[in-house]
Amino acid sequence: MARSHRTYEVPEANRVLPRVRRLVGQIAELAVQLPELQDQLHISEYRMRRPGAGSGETDRYEQAAAALRATEEDLAAAALELDEMGVVLKHPVEGLVDFYSYRDGELVELCWKLGEDRVAHWHRIGEGFPGRKPL
Repeated sequence: MARSHRTYEVPEANRVLPRVRRLVGQIAELAVQLPELQDQLHISEYRMRRPGAGSGETDRYEQAAAALRATEEDLAAAALELDEMGVVLKHPVEGLVDFYSYRDGELVELCWKLGEDRVAHWHRIGEGFPGRKPL
């Protein structure tokens, strides 16, 4: 569970959705960039370590490392902000999150995916996206 163990009613989840949408959109964008940045870093490292590599290769390596680090830090900051809200990030690339809630006295997860207009689905704990049902 999220550190704060916050639960939401459906209207509350929809009220915070603009902030969640912004954060999840940022996370999805950054998560897609990570593999390319990691590849660039590995290529730069390889070129820098080759015999006869010049200072330009070292500069490119340092730039690639800084870009990767900045992207990872931005992604972590956005994910932490979601966590502090009690919103659980389930899939960063797909933009899938859950809000803990109660339904008929049972702790469940309200399910939202980037691109959806509102929180309109739920599932039992552990069922995940395949088990989601309309509210």
